[in-house]
Amino acid sequence: MIVFGIDPGSVYTGFGVIKANPKGDMQHVDSGRICCGRRSFPERLSLIYDQLSNLLSQYKPEYVVVEQLFVHKNPMSALKLGHARGVAVLAGSQSGAQLVEYTPRHVKKALTGYGGANKDQVGYMAKMMLALPVVPVSDAADALALAMTHAQILRTQRLTKKEVTI
Repeated sequence: MIVFGIDPGSVYTGFGVIKANPKGDMQHVDSGRICCGRRSFPERLSLIYDQLSNLLSQYKPEYVVVEQLFVHKNPMSALKLGHARGVAVLAGSQSGAQLVEYTPRHVKKALTGYGGANKDQVGYMAKMMLALPVVPVSDAADALALAMTHAQILRTQRLTKKEVTI
């Protein structure tokens, strides 16, 4: 099963692709970030959509996992992040994959055991769990963490169903 994680942002949008099997083993397929640079805001959104659409078309995931929006103190930042997230949700929903969302706190708790973990801890766990040679850049690490969280939840659901039917 291919799971595609997206950590939306208006300057950097992280993506992470993993392959997971029913036993719970996870393998890194690809990860990185879409860098929007100094483009106008509409050009950034277009770039995010185009690049995510191309990646989703390339990997054909069963699941696309997008980080849920969290409250910012700066309303303008929240608005821009919401636009970038909307573009990511649109690309994911148009890919034909099942769209799933998790809060950053849920992902941190699933990977590190602590919902208040910092970005370095999330990156380290992504490196260790996927046997990567280096810690991925933070946006990519967050996207991989989203994908890994969903793979773990699916595995837990399968195990629970097996236990009930025995």
